[in-house]
Amino acid sequence: MRNKVKRDVKKAKSVFYLSKLEEHRNDSKKLWKQLKHPGSSSKSNSSSKIVLDINNSRVHEPKAVADCFNSFFTNIAANLVEKLPHPKHIFNYTSESVLSFYRSKVSDPLHLEQVTDEFIEKELKNLNPLKSTGLDDLPARFIKDGASILTSPITHIVNLSISNDKVPDEFKVAKVIPLHKKKSRTDCANYRPISILCIVSKILEKAVFVQLESHLVRNNLLYKYQSGFRSNFSTDTCLIDLHDTIKTRKAQGLLTGMVMMDLSKAFDTVDHHILCQKLKLMGVKSINWFLSYLSGRSQVTSVGGCFSEPMAVTYGVHQGSILGPILFLCYINDMCVSLNTDFKLLLYADDSAILFSHKSARVISQRLGEALEACSDWFTDNKLSQC
Repeated sequence: MRNKVKRDVKKAKSVFYLSKLEEHRNDSKKLWKQLKHPGSSSKSNSSSKIVLDINNSRVHEPKAVADCFNSFFTNIAANLVEKLPHPKHIFNYTSESVLSFYRSKVSDPLHLEQVTDEFIEKELKNLNPLKSTGLDDLPARFIKDGASILTSPITHIVNLSISNDKVPDEFKVAKVIPLHKKKSRTDCANYRPISILCIVSKILEKAVFVQLESHLVRNNLLYKYQSGFRSNFSTDTCLIDLHDTIKTRKAQGLLTGMVMMDLSKAFDTVDHHILCQKLKLMGVKSINWFLSYLSGRSQVTSVGGCFSEPMAVTYGVHQGSILGPILFLCYINDMCVSLNTDFKLLLYADDSAILFSHKSARVISQRLGEALEACSDWFTDNKLSQC
């Protein structure tokens, strides 16, 4: 009985929302007003009770707490980059080692193309109705249920963005919710920022993601031992590569040593200029769209229904975005260039392991030390901070 009631309520809501959208189909002003109506009231959450210790003072007003969190979160990347050693090299996208890595791979460039109504409607209907609502207060459930009516205007927005190489400013503002991780609740450092983007912006990102992913796969551009954020790859494929390498070398009478590396806030410290240069090397011609997507981003933090003042986000690929993971893979893709072919580099997103085989344990230790130094230099040159 309970399940039947839930199904009936869900169906009734869908019928109601659809009827409202039909009513305002030809009046865009009323249509978007209706879109913003359901679920627009912010629910209070546990963040409303947060009290912070800032410079030995207690901060408890929600607006002030939100401002403190937002300042802390937006400065994490800049603080990490400032602490990096001075790079030995400025990233040089014309260096022979980097150019040769890509030269033979790109057979056809990527020009972003406009999408069809059918593509957009499918994405809208596949939306998870429980997805969190962004700053525009447009709930996923409403957009999903109104897919048949919203398809045309959203397709127009997406294609306008692609044809003009311009991402709407409203799509580049994230709502951040601080989520407590561990230890004291009065320290900003003990909270994780949960970033929420508006649903329609993710539809635009998906339209670009599909084309970028297809381009990378078609041209075999991604490093073959990268197992993170890729279709048909997982931690299992990474472990299988590791196991097979050790087993094969053992059969050859060789010992295998391994050194593992971890990065601190890797996605947050991505340098936008370097990323765009790497996308160019990978044959992306619609680079102005990506420049627009990466630049001018900002975020506000929400605490107890109060919002902080917006602050600029100048580094990183945005958490919670569709494009973030694949752009990071493009960023870290040429890390293997820093090592010679004697080594094997295994990657799972930002986690990396270097393998070297030899009959002598002393030689293995020495060579892995050299490899670790080379990779550390690469991280510094690319403004990535090691743990």
